[in-house]
Amino acid sequence: MKSLTRSLAALVACVATTPICEAAALKGPVTWGSPDQPWGVRRAVTAADRAAIAAYRTGSRAPVFSSNFESPAELAADWTLESDDNPTLKSCRRPDSVEASPAGLRLKTLVASTCRSAQWSTGHIGSKAKYGFGFFEARIKIADIKGINNAFWLTTDDNFEIDVAEATNPSYIHIGLQYWPPPNGTEKHAGMGWGASFVENLSYGFHDIGLLRTSNDMVFEVDGEPIAAVVTKNAVKGPAAIRFSTALGDWAGGKVPDHPEGHNMVVQSFRAFAQE
Repeated sequence: MKSLTRSLAALVACVATTPICEAAALKGPVTWGSPDQPWGVRRAVTAADRAAIAAYRTGSRAPVFSSNFESPAELAADWTLESDDNPTLKSCRRPDSVEASPAGLRLKTLVASTCRSAQWSTGHIGSKAKYGFGFFEARIKIADIKGINNAFWLTTDDNFEIDVAEATNPSYIHIGLQYWPPPNGTEKHAGMGWGASFVENLSYGFHDIGLLRTSNDMVFEVDGEPIAAVVTKNAVKGPAAIRFSTALGDWAGGKVPDHPEGHNMVVQSFRAFAQE
């Protein structure tokens, strides 16, 4: 009964802001596929987590930044359109694959001729502003094919990567926290994470995906429901850039199809709140 009540509450919050919305429900327990780290120890989600997230989602608090990604001028002013070419992927990332539109931010999969070896380009934007502790939420519809990684993530000034969601069709989200040490040092990369499978196909509609980041904890939520939490004890404290990106790879839920072009991730909105 408690889980039903929580699901109904998440659905009510979602419907209050979007005419067409179905709150995603977990298919089973979130998995822990990697060990805890000195800077991150996983814990169970709590009623306090749920209440803290709900307080930001009610609309009573003003965000420090928000966007519906409809304006090309605002997109250019607030975000950097990234360009990169990773040979381990089946796509490069180019500004041409990023579009502000009435539907929101489109990260488009296009046929491309400028990649090192890949046949397609995908999109990647990073915020020009950086944010400290607070609540960050995006409304996202993932691409409707396998083989595309649909990502919402943060990179901090102290070398951490916070993977709020690496979603793959039809219904899987990987959540992660990684440390990328400075080059030429003795430290090694390390990471930890969770896997969440949902009942719904996440490409059928938009879903709210968010992160509550404090000095002591991070809590990850989908449609208002916290699904994973980690204790950081102020180890992850650097200001962070917000990122949205897509990439093609056979590891992203399944083999990349022969023609992935035209299958896109859409971000309808993004909001950032300072911690209160």
